[in-house]
Amino acid sequence: MAVEKFKLKKPIMINGEEVKELPYNFDALTAKDKLEVGKKFKTAGFTGSLQELDPDYHLFVFIQAVIKADSSISEQDVMRISMQDAVAVSSMVRNYFFLDAEEFQRMITSEEQ
Repeated sequence: MAVEKFKLKKPIMINGEEVKELPYNFDALTAKDKLEVGKKFKTAGFTGSLQELDPDYHLFVFIQAVIKADSSISEQDVMRISMQDAVAVSSMVRNYFFLDAEEFQRMITSEEQ
């Protein structure tokens, strides 16, 4: 998976422009990114979670994947997405990283049809 796009149900403003989808790249994430996500997660006041099950942690992973795909998009930009979109991207991260990757590919392929 290279750079993919997540279609927002509710567009957001980024750098003065309405954005209807966010690019993300899960494959570009590294061990260093994982540590960075953990730091940001803790800095935001979250502690003691089980990363496999924590949707808030998953949101931070998605933010890092967006930044990897387009460095002009900031963490604060992504934090403005709707709650409905946040729940969706959290589930997407959980399915990709913490469930079977092949099953994830089948899921997103069937959703696109």
